[in-house]
Amino acid sequence: MARPGLAASAGRILWPVVDQGIASLGGFLLTIALARTLAPNEYGNFALFLGVQMLLYTAISSLVFYPMSVLSNVSSAERSVQLMRASLALLLFLCVPAMACLCLVGVLLGRTDVILPVVTYFLAWQVQETFRRCLFAELRFAAAVPGEIISYLGQILILLWLYRQDGLTLASALYAMAATSGLAAILQAFQSGLISRCRADLDLRNIAGSFFALGRWSLAGNLAAALRLQAVFWFLAALSGNVVPGLLLACINIVNILNPLIIGLSNVIPQVTARAHLRGKIEALRAARPFALSGLLMAIVFLAVVAAAPERVLSAIYGSGSVYADLATPVRLLTVGAVISYIADMICSYFHGVSAVRQAMIANMAGMIASVVTAAPLIIGFGLSGACIALGIANAVRVLVSSLLLHRLVADELSSAERSPIEPGIAAVP
Repeated sequence: MARPGLAASAGRILWPVVDQGIASLGGFLLTIALARTLAPNEYGNFALFLGVQMLLYTAISSLVFYPMSVLSNVSSAERSVQLMRASLALLLFLCVPAMACLCLVGVLLGRTDVILPVVTYFLAWQVQETFRRCLFAELRFAAAVPGEIISYLGQILILLWLYRQDGLTLASALYAMAATSGLAAILQAFQSGLISRCRADLDLRNIAGSFFALGRWSLAGNLAAALRLQAVFWFLAALSGNVVPGLLLACINIVNILNPLIIGLSNVIPQVTARAHLRGKIEALRAARPFALSGLLMAIVFLAVVAAAPERVLSAIYGSGSVYADLATPVRLLTVGAVISYIADMICSYFHGVSAVRQAMIANMAGMIASVVTAAPLIIGFGLSGACIALGIANAVRVLVSSLLLHRLVADELSSAERSPIEPGIAAVP
């Protein structure tokens, strides 16, 4: 009798993993393909543009996608559609300053020739992401998969065709990415039915206020987390030229193979802890621990293999004659930092599940400050390896601060339980 329920539960878990796996695989293959085909200076410019795009995406996701997903799940069907349509309008509004920022970056890098493809791709990507998140908000994860295949795997096929035609450049790659994102956006727009389902007043001002109230702490924490990495890229560009950021991205690509695991757990743990939080923060911590520990074991095994033979891994991915094949020391340093970062990520995922978003923000802010303070002197002294050391220090600071905040959170609940007979889960959320 339980089999249908088990099958439904398995589907709810499987399809988000499949969706994220396709997106992560496409992103990984894209960065590897460009590293193997673009000149190092071009790949360095790609790394800098990509970093700024991720910062802008982080801001939009925190202010639009995250609040829309949360509020849609606690609203009526009609209100949910209204929230989704408002999210599209807010996205288009926010894309105006975002694209202006990308234009400024192009001018600062002296690459005005790629400004148009950069902003075209960014706009297409964000529109597609909006429709994708609308499908997610309705728990239609399986419906999103065809669009993911078109967007993330389709771009690899076009890049391969461009390479065979000797037409692969940074600009043509960006146009290819924009084209597949646009096609996926059209498909997912029809799937969501968002444009035709509701013609009611959007109530945009009130919805925007609700989105900001819910997303502001997430915005601060997520931007701090993103700046922790992007600050190092820009310090490298300022101190060592545009080639070296590409070298750092090539190294990070290796440890980013773990992204599906980390992102998957970061999506699951808040849901698990949110349910267990009804019985208190300690019960929520117990619920999260098995997921975090099982993922930690897999991460350590993978990173140990990479650290043991980074030369072979780099040669297998980039080619034995590549300029990226001789980056063994930076990769080893990043594997150590990745283990530390994993621990901090899991603690912050727990914070999100128990509505302690400010604690996650504080931990990420501390890591960002550590990155900014240590990056420049370490890069001056040790170059690319110094950048990797700075990232490791920043992640160590995140673990230290998040662990202290976690201990305080649990201790406060214990103190409240001793003072009052009220169940811990009903205590005020910090």
